[in-house]
Amino acid sequence: MRYILIIMALALLPLTLTGINPNAGEYGFQFLQIPISPVASALGGTGIYATGYAGGYIFNPAANLLEERFSLSLQHNLWLVDTSTSQLVYSNGNRNRHFGLAGRILDYGELENRDDTGLLIGTYHPLDASLMANYALRIMPDHLLGINAGLIYEKLDTASSFGLSADLGYVYLTPITNAILFSSVRNIGFTSKMDKDSIKLPLTLEVGLGYTVPELAFADRIAQQLTFKKAVDNDLTAAYAAEISMWQLLSLRLGYKFLHDEEGLTAGLGINWHNLEIDYGWTSFSDRLNDSHSFGITYNF
Repeated sequence: MRYILIIMALALLPLTLTGINPNAGEYGFQFLQIPISPVASALGGTGIYATGYAGGYIFNPAANLLEERFSLSLQHNLWLVDTSTSQLVYSNGNRNRHFGLAGRILDYGELENRDDTGLLIGTYHPLDASLMANYALRIMPDHLLGINAGLIYEKLDTASSFGLSADLGYVYLTPITNAILFSSVRNIGFTSKMDKDSIKLPLTLEVGLGYTVPELAFADRIAQQLTFKKAVDNDLTAAYAAEISMWQLLSLRLGYKFLHDEEGLTAGLGINWHNLEIDYGWTSFSDRLNDSHSFGITYNF
């Protein structure tokens, strides 16, 4: 285990030392960074742990080993301007092993195509898509590892690109009760050229800690998380998130994104009724952009 941790640390170190890449425009497939789920949207764009979030493994491939669940979830996000994102998530795990599938689509809507003089010559429909599989394993009682791997696809007008993407995740259950440390490296992979130009994936490091306060007088539990994220084409950012679960029925969620130019406060709620979960998430943006609203429905078998 010691050697595994050393290898992961050495792999992550270069990202922590880099600033904004001067070729940031070369990094595509940015939809991989969008928190489509209303749970993630409400929680500062994180995959907060110990909340029973079916798609937590999208942010950290080892996240869903913390709870036992068998779920199918459909989520939709009204993103910026006229774009929208949709996601279908399958999660099946028993705390020792987890298997998941996730399909994601970013729809830009129909855009106008004009020539050099500004004359309208038609329309086109850009699209981004991803199909991912997850496998996670509890390799020791306190050490959890997971991996995501899948296909990605991006289409603009007549040009398109496809590729392979992978994520690695690790969770450590610390000796402090209900406290965890976690890290992940996302968007590892390669893509084909689009119209003779290579497209790089937005390689991203995420590290953080989480703490859950169980069985309070007014709540079933309060789960909290502080996350630091560094994408190779962006500055270091941070996010704090908290979820309060009450009466095994209602979940109130709040988050805040630090060091972001356009984003800040996030909020949302979830309603659990028998095996059904209904979720809503809101993300605030600056005055130049519209706020984002996301909705989801999950069935737990």
